[in-house]
Amino acid sequence: MTNINNTKRIVWTLALALPCALVGIGLVGMGLGAAKPNAGGPKIEGTYILEYRIMPDGKKVTSPAVVGIMTYSDDYRNMNVCWMIDGKPASISLIAKYTLSEKEYTEDSMFYSANIDAKGLTYDTTALHGASPVTMKDGGPQFKFPNHGEPSGAFTKDGMIATMPGAFTDHWKKID
Repeated sequence: MTNINNTKRIVWTLALALPCALVGIGLVGMGLGAAKPNAGGPKIEGTYILEYRIMPDGKKVTSPAVVGIMTYSDDYRNMNVCWMIDGKPASISLIAKYTLSEKEYTEDSMFYSANIDAKGLTYDTTALHGASPVTMKDGGPQFKFPNHGEPSGAFTKDGMIATMPGAFTDHWKKID
């Protein structure tokens, strides 16, 4: 009789423990049990649209002469910009994984494509890692995008200003 009672206890214990274990596995699988790479840093997630570009001579350039969109997820950045150089289209596209803290921005390039010089369209899928120090100003992070000779960016709650000294200042509006 004792063996039957022990067997019942074991079966009931397993029956009660199994759903708890499955819920725990599900939470870890959904990412709730793991820390996000950018969980403690400044928040820049969202979609940004390039509203206008200011040239070194002060000229304001808008669409269709310059267009761009950039999206930050929790840990990825995707950017596409197209503009005119001497009447010919130029463009840059990239996909990268990033981390952001109040002290450092890092980016691991996964894909980069450019059509900005006489070489024509080029593709680069080389794993490229870069890091830049971050400064906080008016509640937003500021840093130089570390790969591919990109500009510096200053984020606000409304958007981002990207500056390439002597070349342009781009004004990006956050749309979501």
